[in-house]
Amino acid sequence: MDELRVRRSMNLPEGPGVPVWSDVSTRNQQAYGLGAPGNRKNVAEWGGTQSTIVNHFLRRLLTDSSLSNDEVRSVSKDFMKHVWNALRSRDGKHGKTDEPILSRTRTKANGTFRLNPCWLRIHLAKPEDIWECNTCASLTYHNVRNVCPRNKCPGNLKPADQSRLRENHYRILYESKNFPPVLSAEEHTAQIESDEARERQDRFKNGETHLLSSSTTFEVGVDLGDLEVVFLRNVPPEPFNYTQLVGRRETPGLAVTYCRRNPHDLYHFENPKERVIEGKVRPPRLQMTNTKIVVRYMVAAALSAFFKENSAHFAKVEALVGDWSNPYAVSDLKRFCENNTELRDTLRRIVPDNMHQGTGLTGDGWIDNLAGPESRFADVQAEVCGDYRTMETTKETFIEERPSRWTAKVEHLERRMKTIAGEQTLNFLSRKAVIPKYGFPVDVVELDTHPKDGQGRGISVQRDLSQAIAEYAPGGKVVANKLEWQSCGIKTLPGKTWPVRHYRYDDARNFSQWNENDPGAPSGSAKYLSPTFGFVTSLFEQPKEPRGRARRLYTTRPFFQGFGNEMPPEIKTIVGVQVTKAMPGTLVILCEGRNREGFHICRSCGAHMTEPKGEHKSPSNSTCRNMLERFSLGHELVTDVVRVQFPQPTGEWDAYSVAYAILLGAAKTLDVPNTDLNVTITGGDSPGESAIVLYDNVPGGAGLVAQLEQGNVFEEMLGNARKRVQGGCGCDSSCYGCLRSYRTSSRIHT
Repeated sequence: MDELRVRRSMNLPEGPGVPVWSDVSTRNQQAYGLGAPGNRKNVAEWGGTQSTIVNHFLRRLLTDSSLSNDEVRSVSKDFMKHVWNALRSRDGKHGKTDEPILSRTRTKANGTFRLNPCWLRIHLAKPEDIWECNTCASLTYHNVRNVCPRNKCPGNLKPADQSRLRENHYRILYESKNFPPVLSAEEHTAQIESDEARERQDRFKNGETHLLSSSTTFEVGVDLGDLEVVFLRNVPPEPFNYTQLVGRRETPGLAVTYCRRNPHDLYHFENPKERVIEGKVRPPRLQMTNTKIVVRYMVAAALSAFFKENSAHFAKVEALVGDWSNPYAVSDLKRFCENNTELRDTLRRIVPDNMHQGTGLTGDGWIDNLAGPESRFADVQAEVCGDYRTMETTKETFIEERPSRWTAKVEHLERRMKTIAGEQTLNFLSRKAVIPKYGFPVDVVELDTHPKDGQGRGISVQRDLSQAIAEYAPGGKVVANKLEWQSCGIKTLPGKTWPVRHYRYDDARNFSQWNENDPGAPSGSAKYLSPTFGFVTSLFEQPKEPRGRARRLYTTRPFFQGFGNEMPPEIKTIVGVQVTKAMPGTLVILCEGRNREGFHICRSCGAHMTEPKGEHKSPSNSTCRNMLERFSLGHELVTDVVRVQFPQPTGEWDAYSVAYAILLGAAKTLDVPNTDLNVTITGGDSPGESAIVLYDNVPGGAGLVAQLEQGNVFEEMLGNARKRVQGGCGCDSSCYGCLRSYRTSSRIHT
């Protein structure tokens, strides 16, 4: 009968004087209940083949019998069926005058039962009645033929060692003065906003929080010299990650690294001291030729001067925008910059001379870069005002329809509007990537979680757009702050539209694209949409507790669209290989869904889905009857690119193998993590050939691939690439010699 309790198929006492424990309340138990043997689908079956008793315990009891495996299974199920019939017969005979052993559930799953708690008895076991498994060391006072009742354990029971019982971990806990113990665990990742992360860090320092589940955000700016234990769930990508995580301490501590059975972890497991613990830590390098970096610092300098003279704008977002329907933060900054020679001269001093033309400092173009209609600041202003007005309009609609019915939703909208208006200006500008923040600039977008009654507060679910188009696509889920969030649509902004392109590519990865209304676009070509304003969750749908790790349903693929300059790139030949001069180029990152079928997206409300519907719900929960269109999700990455063409004809898959070898060889030669670079292939000079495109994996470029133009650097890269695939590993599964790395998930055949 204890099988029912273990499987949570047990009712809880109810009535006056009975405390309610929300974690195990009847409301949260609705999914649990056992049905009669042979019950219908989707209902857990008493004595089913997946139950511990049938699948393990009874099977082991009958191991020494002359029965076959099928007969053992049949006998076990028959036995459980007889027990069930006996229990139901007993309950039927006693009628309603006595407490039944099995109680019917009050859920949609009719025909399911739970154990009646009135029949539960707890007895103090005598030491001589306690048995211990010689394999898993679990304790029990049930002993039938010395079979361990723990699922899948092959061990046998023996009398428990009394000395071991006295040292039992749980016994010590129960007898301690601080029982019952409380373990407080929190998340500390980039998904947690800075103020909340700082508070969690302080609680961890003070001992109020006992465990922090953190990402690389805990590597920088956090000083905990007396940290006792660090547990790493995988080998970090680089030695500096490991050093940052476990190397800063004032007292002895324990660092445990769990090595998974993947090529990266196993490679470092062979020689952890040299490759990880004492591995080479490279100094960071940055070339100030990235326009995105420079413009972001220019905006910060301009806003600093602006706020000194207009302090009323500085406190909160509400004061920054001024008027939600007619905001004037961007226009005020633009007027402040116009004819402001002092600010212009300041910017010219702090910006390198070779960047003046690209940032508009040779004339007045810098003003539009900072506060023009296409600037990042303008987009962010439009986004926050659109969010606020959407809440306001929805609230007014509810009030007009039926105020008493929608009281809770109206209150939620009012709290959400207050949160938007009350955010600190600096936090807002940093979160929206208007001004600099930690990390290299990326084309970041946010999954708007619409904080719901305490849920979602203090979190910022942001991703680089090239990653977001896969993680936030229809059906995708992410876990943040112990809750599971699911995107239900693409964010829309009043008066702004998403970039939409037609595209086509062939087996050689020759990629072409056209603007949506371009008359030259071929008929039948696919379309991709760039969700530059981010994604949204449902306005009123509550997030759920995760039942497991969120899985990424879709993959992305980069395509080389072409160099940005109209002039053909300069080409030089190095050891017989054609290498272009590094130039800005455009990579199109596509998420095409399953079987390249794309997704169905509503241009009006932004709702997205995998299957089309004639009528659907918008993210604000209103009914939308607008037509759904089929799109892929895409992101246009402009960065520094080098194109490499080998003299020998190279097919598609051979080209991929060579490309990944060159990627890893370039990372070693340039002394940078291979995640700072990326590679794809494109069509070669002749039909059926492929060329390799190596690029800086960051918007605007980082000056890395430009170093490959030098003949000695390129030759060294080829040598390192050859060493990487020279063979001799002799493994049955893929390893580092098979072009596996920290980020590659499939084997590359060479």
